[in-house]
Amino acid sequence: MSCTIRGRAVAGALAIALGGGLATAGCDLNVGDGNFNVGLASGKATNTWTRTYTLSEGGTIEVVNQNGPITVEPAAAGGQVEIRAERMARSSSDEAAKELLKKIEIREDVSSTRVHVETRAPKTWGRDGHEVKYFVKAPAGVFINARSTNGSLQLTRLPNDIEASTTNGGVKGESLSGHVEVTTTNGGLEVGLTAVSPKGVRLETTNGGIDLTLPKTANADLSVQVTNGGSHIADDLPFTAVGERTRRHVEGKLNAGGGRVELSTTNGGISVGPR
Repeated sequence: MSCTIRGRAVAGALAIALGGGLATAGCDLNVGDGNFNVGLASGKATNTWTRTYTLSEGGTIEVVNQNGPITVEPAAAGGQVEIRAERMARSSSDEAAKELLKKIEIREDVSSTRVHVETRAPKTWGRDGHEVKYFVKAPAGVFINARSTNGSLQLTRLPNDIEASTTNGGVKGESLSGHVEVTTTNGGLEVGLTAVSPKGVRLETTNGGIDLTLPKTANADLSVQVTNGGSHIADDLPFTAVGERTRRHVEGKLNAGGGRVELSTTNGGISVGPR
């Protein structure tokens, strides 16, 4: 019988460590959704949850996930908040997966000024696991807060103020122009700005690199901090260092200076370049 292994590189190490036990029987090893699952070939069940909300100007969208990615894109001009969640459960059989799927809740707390959506699911072990993928369309003029424990974040073409965080996963932001705060523990950050907000930008990771691009015309105060790694600021950016400049720590101004851009990582490199 064959053995299927899915997930990060750690899956390979686990497979080796478990050795002959996986080699002698059909198995399913999955670490990619934040659960560690070892069992016979899994059953699977899925469904889709959708909602549309009306949110006032200046309101807040909060999406909180356990296992799975969150993607946020702009809504149509003057549009409503749209949230689609794709739920998936795995277990020892299709029937067992269907029963687990029923226990994966999406809880709502909604008012005219706040839309809060959160995944609630039972802890799983052995053959069981789950994932929820969120797809959000956000109107301009509302604040976005996206959080996942095990999952990546994708933020695209948003003028909104944003706070986004994950523990295990990377974050990619494209064409952002509001106040942006993005953090992760295990993962890289790749962010492209079309403008630097006067309220600033903060990108922080512990284990991973940071790649930031921004317009050559941007006015910003830049701070770069690396513990184990190096930093690079492209030569064709109009950057003037302030104080001592080292490979691991840089302070300075882009053009005339402006909103503060703070970049920091413990284990990884930082790169700043033009769009």
